[in-house]
Amino acid sequence: MQLTKRGKAVTVAAATLGVATVGLGAMAFTGHGPAAIQRILAPMIDRTAPCPLTDLTLGERDAPDRPVIAVKVGNTAEAYPLSGLEDADTIYEELVEGGLTRFVVLYQCHAPERVGPVRSARVTDPGLLQQYADPPIIAYSGAARWVTEFVGKAGVVSLTETSAKDAFTRDESRVAPHNLYVSVRRLEREARKAGADMSSPDPVFSFSETLPEPSKRARSSSISFSSSTTAEWSWSHGRWVRLFDGQPMTLEDGSTLAVDNVLIQEIVVRRFVGSSPVVNYTGSGRAWLLRDGRVVRGRWLRRSLDDVATFVTRSGDDLALTPGTTFVELVPTETGSVSFGR
Repeated sequence: MQLTKRGKAVTVAAATLGVATVGLGAMAFTGHGPAAIQRILAPMIDRTAPCPLTDLTLGERDAPDRPVIAVKVGNTAEAYPLSGLEDADTIYEELVEGGLTRFVVLYQCHAPERVGPVRSARVTDPGLLQQYADPPIIAYSGAARWVTEFVGKAGVVSLTETSAKDAFTRDESRVAPHNLYVSVRRLEREARKAGADMSSPDPVFSFSETLPEPSKRARSSSISFSSSTTAEWSWSHGRWVRLFDGQPMTLEDGSTLAVDNVLIQEIVVRRFVGSSPVVNYTGSGRAWLLRDGRVVRGRWLRRSLDDVATFVTRSGDDLALTPGTTFVELVPTETGSVSFGR
């Protein structure tokens, strides 16, 4: 059968459209197509799923399908060198008694066999971690009775040396209480046995390769929690390095504690009850983001503990982190201060 001129035109147009569609699809697959086309085709393209807390991929493997597990880790000279922080996705630093601080170390993409020294819980922990799961999963060494009761009433999945003993070990070469360590892989099994929700979390932070603006050059930062505790950071070889006595903080495996983002969140500490501060994790406040050797000023907002804290620039745009690991400094408004060096 012969085609009419109109039929030939339609056939040529259809072929051209098909070639164009294939071409655009190929471009979208490689990430170079028009944004509108990429949005349409993204659900049909099989891509490696990134880790939800870092937006990084694990080579050709999808991120593991498992929950966030938080571990309380000490932060004193007696506890050093710390173990397992090099595998963390996100680390929080929070104020405790005596002007000291402790780390809340979050694992999702990696599950190291030795993290510690593990220390006790505080009443601030449930509200902080509820952003990642409800109820959150926390491993700690214990706590005062009233703190334990508070954490229990908050519905937290508590993994301790008593409730999850197979995950914990004592290092006899270390002096107590700085000798308790835990395996995150074993914590995952213990959490499953305890009936925890084992699904992966939704992303908490916004990520982008593009630096939010306006920004200013920053090569160092000094973050004071109290008269006795100051966290210092230095921009070195493309990452933010934590300092101890003016030198890079060395971990047990010989690496330095370094991250891609330092997110500073100014919070209100209302009062202390015993050794535990009572913190306002809801409301709003100032925030600063250190990334790419720059500092961006912004604000945070969290309407309720059921919501995730959102971070925006002073103009209202997303305060987007660079894909990678993040250290969040929870600085008290009453006793804290923040400064940057160029």
